[in-house]
Amino acid sequence: MEIIDQDFENILPVEEKPKKKILPRKMIFLGGLLFLLILILTAISLNLKQGRRSFSGTLPIPTPTPTPILIEKITNPSFYATDSAILKIEEELKKIEQELDSTDLKENSLNLPVLDWEVKF
Repeated sequence: MEIIDQDFENILPVEEKPKKKILPRKMIFLGGLLFLLILILTAISLNLKQGRRSFSGTLPIPTPTPTPILIEKITNPSFYATDSAILKIEEELKKIEQELDSTDLKENSLNLPVLDWEVKF
């Protein structure tokens, strides 16, 4: 077996590559995500508070606006306004309405009997 003599003195030193710092990059990324999450949750909570605040108070009651009342005067009544048959029908309708107003529509015989039972415990 033959042993090769190596010259260790003339060998150039191997430069070690610096390891990538993955941990700080991950920490920055996670910190940014955490910041965004807190920002989103804050915005949602403020939106909900403002929504509750707008509905928690009393609702404004609208004020009615006056409407103009237009009274029209009929100058030329129709031909049927003075017709004797129409006037007769109007009188009969008034009589029927008076009869309906004076009629008692309540039937007392259909009421339930009063049950006054003496119950003692």
